[in-house]
Amino acid sequence: MKINHFGALGAHEVARAVRVCRKNRLGFRNFTCRERVRLVSRIRQLEAENARLERLVITDDLTGAYNRRYFDDAARRIPERRMCKRSFAFCLFDVDNFKAYNDTYGHAAGDDALRLIAHVTMNQLRHNQDLLYRLGGDEFCMVLCVESATVALDIVERVQDKVRSLALPGPHVHSGFLAISVGMIWHDGLGLTTPTPQRLYLEADRMLYQAKRSGRDRAMIATL
Repeated sequence: MKINHFGALGAHEVARAVRVCRKNRLGFRNFTCRERVRLVSRIRQLEAENARLERLVITDDLTGAYNRRYFDDAARRIPERRMCKRSFAFCLFDVDNFKAYNDTYGHAAGDDALRLIAHVTMNQLRHNQDLLYRLGGDEFCMVLCVESATVALDIVERVQDKVRSLALPGPHVHSGFLAISVGMIWHDGLGLTTPTPQRLYLEADRMLYQAKRSGRDRAMIATL
């Protein structure tokens, strides 16, 4: 069991109780019913607190997506196929003309927009299969563990639709509302090797750049 400064006192209490049992050659079954309940309850409280703190370490404070630190750690597992067993889509996206939005409405409004965009994005991802990371500013990454590029593109398009449906006024945007551009790299997992995280990022960034040059509010895809 992991111990942190929030639960150190409680952990000490539990450890002391265990030492007393061992010293007196008693087992857990020799605790009174009330003692058992208190001990189990305290252990569960400590485990819940540790789980909460561990989530905080890997979660972006503003959006609730995974943070850059966790992305860097997770990306190292891609070549080992521990993130997705075989095929996957690696998607970079950012908010079109987000700087103009910040300049027009202020950073507080910009933070609210990022929070809403992350929320609707996560609602389109499949629990325990797809992941969303905030890399910094308005740049995000989705890793979709899907069986085909068609399925991945369908998820991306649904995310784009949901972002548009937020109807956040977007200065210098042809639709009038904030939208996202996406660069997607599809890997079928059939080869013997998996692209490195660095190559995935660079190629996805290249596709994102093409989406921007093509008019924004688009998704461009390439295969590796």
